[in-house]
Amino acid sequence: MKKTSFLGVAFLFATAAPGFGGLTSPRSLLELGQSADLIVVASASGSYHPGDVVSFSLSVARVLKGDPALAGGVINVSWNGSSQGLALGPARVTVTVAATGSGLWFLQRSSTGWQLLPVLQGTVTFNEGFFPAPSSGAISSAYAYSPGAPLSDKIAAELGFAIESAGTAHIPQLSLLQYHLLDDLNSTFVEKLYQRLSESAIVQQEILGLSGLIRNGSAAALTTAAQGESGFQSFALENGILLQSIRDRFRATDANSVSALGKATTSSSYAQDFRRATAHALAAIHSIGSLPYLVALFDDPDPDLRVEAIGGISAFANGLPVQSPANVASMGYLQPSSNSYRTTETIGHFAMGSRAIEQNEASYLAFWKNWWSQNRASLGY
Repeated sequence: MKKTSFLGVAFLFATAAPGFGGLTSPRSLLELGQSADLIVVASASGSYHPGDVVSFSLSVARVLKGDPALAGGVINVSWNGSSQGLALGPARVTVTVAATGSGLWFLQRSSTGWQLLPVLQGTVTFNEGFFPAPSSGAISSAYAYSPGAPLSDKIAAELGFAIESAGTAHIPQLSLLQYHLLDDLNSTFVEKLYQRLSESAIVQQEILGLSGLIRNGSAAALTTAAQGESGFQSFALENGILLQSIRDRFRATDANSVSALGKATTSSSYAQDFRRATAHALAAIHSIGSLPYLVALFDDPDPDLRVEAIGGISAFANGLPVQSPANVASMGYLQPSSNSYRTTETIGHFAMGSRAIEQNEASYLAFWKNWWSQNRASLGY
């Protein structure tokens, strides 16, 4: 049976949440910043009939991009993409929906004025068209930025303030940023957000903060996550983000990082989902330091862990680079280096993934156990 990725699980969870529209996906923050002609922190007021063009006003508190003179004023905005109540037919004219909310808005100029650029794409409702955040009062001093700051820093600061202010509230469009879209801004405000969240007394925020630090390669954050993982399992969405961050984004190859991964992977005291996430990260690094931990999985009762061990060691022996989202997309992770233990036999016994390995697992295990026995001394073990 095909397994759903951690990202897929969390995405389905988010889109199935109460009040969420149909099938949606997050937009790139970089693309939103480039496409918008005006970006503001503002409060909306207005109402509309479901299915009609939504016309509302925004009381602008701060301007991130566009004319700074608009701050303190009111602008009119329209949007023709609302899906709320489209199935109501003639009854829709008797239903009035409030067009209200405070947060970060992305707008485009049109021949008729300002148009809303929704922060999610797909079938979205009005409430999903912006990033909810406080708009009254000044931004927290931790996220204060200068008028001349780069746009990416301004967006990162406002979103950091929004995420921290949300507390335990489930806001799907903010949650979906936590996989890696925030990281794409490459801002010190994002780093500050993760550090602050990781120290939060709110467990959900702590998990998100640790996840961000882990995606940035923090072995200390990984160790902290391992220590708290049993308590994190009650928070399905945030724990899914943590596991995906480890599995697909943690690729630090220093000794401390490899040791943190290895200890978590080989300890039966951790939940299997956590061990599988760390094992996948360990197997994707292809370093000498990862090998003893992978070898220890050869006889593990969990077939997923044995698959990761075979894939990781065979990738190392055949000289494959560290596996990352970028080189997986380009297929570059399958391009071997000149410095490896590659032979005709190692190429013949190279396999990654359960679909390839489970068909002849016993043969792969026998070969790689023997390969390790023959080569461990030259590898320093």
